[in-house]
Amino acid sequence: MRSLRIALAAAVVATLVVAPTPSSHAQEDGHHWPFGLEGGGAGFSRKDYYNLGVLGLKARDPERAASPSFGQGKRRAAAGGGGAMADVGPNRLLVEIVFPRGPAAKAGIKIGDVIVGTGAAFKEGSLEPLSAALIKAESGKDKGVLTLRVERQGEGKAENIDVKLPKGGEAAAKPHEGAARQAIFDKSLAWLAAEQQSSGGFSQTLSGVNGAVVQTSLAGLAWLAGGSDLKRGKYRKNVKSAMNFVIANVAVKDGFGRGGRGGGRGDKSDGDATPAGPSWDQSNWGYAHAAIFLGELQQRSSTRDLKKTLIECGATLASRQEKSGGWAHGPGGANALGYVELNIVSGLALCGIGLAGQAGYEVPKSVIEKAEAYLSESGSGDGGVAYSGQPGQRGQGNLGRTAGAWLGFVDLGLGKSSWAKKMGNYVTSHADETFGGHASLMQHVLLGGVAAHALGGKARALFWEKNILEMTIARAPDGSFQPRPWHESLSMSSNSDVTFGQVWTTAAWAIVLGCEPDGKRPGLPAWMGLKSK
Repeated sequence: MRSLRIALAAAVVATLVVAPTPSSHAQEDGHHWPFGLEGGGAGFSRKDYYNLGVLGLKARDPERAASPSFGQGKRRAAAGGGGAMADVGPNRLLVEIVFPRGPAAKAGIKIGDVIVGTGAAFKEGSLEPLSAALIKAESGKDKGVLTLRVERQGEGKAENIDVKLPKGGEAAAKPHEGAARQAIFDKSLAWLAAEQQSSGGFSQTLSGVNGAVVQTSLAGLAWLAGGSDLKRGKYRKNVKSAMNFVIANVAVKDGFGRGGRGGGRGDKSDGDATPAGPSWDQSNWGYAHAAIFLGELQQRSSTRDLKKTLIECGATLASRQEKSGGWAHGPGGANALGYVELNIVSGLALCGIGLAGQAGYEVPKSVIEKAEAYLSESGSGDGGVAYSGQPGQRGQGNLGRTAGAWLGFVDLGLGKSSWAKKMGNYVTSHADETFGGHASLMQHVLLGGVAAHALGGKARALFWEKNILEMTIARAPDGSFQPRPWHESLSMSSNSDVTFGQVWTTAAWAIVLGCEPDGKRPGLPAWMGLKSK
């Protein structure tokens, strides 16, 4: 039953993917990068593969078929599936996709090869030793060569194949710091710029126009973090196009993500009679992300329409607060699982309202009071924010939910409140627990990473202790970041991050890399609450 609930929850987040995600590398030379044979089509046809860093390879466990991005919610018991061991990767990696003219392709790695080690054989998972080998080679050790132990298809024995990696210099030994971090960040910004459409948005890889607003807002935040805004910076035209797209589309209703209820009788917020069926309206995601992006931009460079839309987003989110004090995917009542609040959305909504407040929106005191009472009463005593306030979903904290709510409180100027302090302490103590999340791994990397950098010190260090490996494995030769299987996607045969696509993953990692102001880049001080704590 729990497996079905998790799969349905992923469906509520994802809804339908209605347009392809074109990529300059998508199907070149028949390799079908990045998601398989049908990877250029609808998100539900994509495959959930392990990305092998800048080698330019996607692989799977030979003992199990690659899952589609959206499965049937069946719990599967197979080698590498489920449990903590699933997050370390299998000991054998069957190559399924090769990035055209990438380092591995140039070295002669082919589809059907099985990688069994980096010199020594993998024994307790492949991802950590592979990540360490990638960092070592990129930093110039062993002349920049990574040796892969490979079994050729049908030959039954392993041979060593040397792969030459691009030189990153000594700084590449610490890819989350200094010059190496900046180089990785810069490349991701360029990739996002190349993927932006003439409309200013991105291909709709999650729930129609609503999803396109989310994607565009995240890309806009990444460019802002790197120093571009409406007046300055390499990506000022991209920022302006993104802003115009978000302003034009944040309130647009379409058939996906804002589509009312299963019974077809519309959305309560439109004044209809009590509707039938579950609510599939997910538009709070769009309003919240739009407000965060526009709120950060407002404090750098602004326009009349920008400020007007930002305040409207904040007011809309405030008006949609549920009676409990939390927020749902959108208005209209219970979703397909029968519950209303979803506290990952509650945190994002508070962020959006807080940034609108910084632009002049008068946040109703009752909204803040109800939210604080709801989150503290339904959460755990140590400051962790629960999944929701419903029976059976209360009490258990989680990094992503808590990080989002804590950011919302500091955006509202409430960083010194007793509950905010508890949430901040929770994030600091759990900053390495990105895999303790649900539905979208990247959602927890994004919110946990931004909050960890805002808190600094122990929180930042603990976050990167775990996520240096994850970032290294996620990187691709073209500057994008790619999703990968994890224990929930393996056990559920469903990966929301693959459904959402590579823009989602790339923008999220870019934000984490660039969010902290450091003298070379302005970062995202408004969202991080650095101006209001």
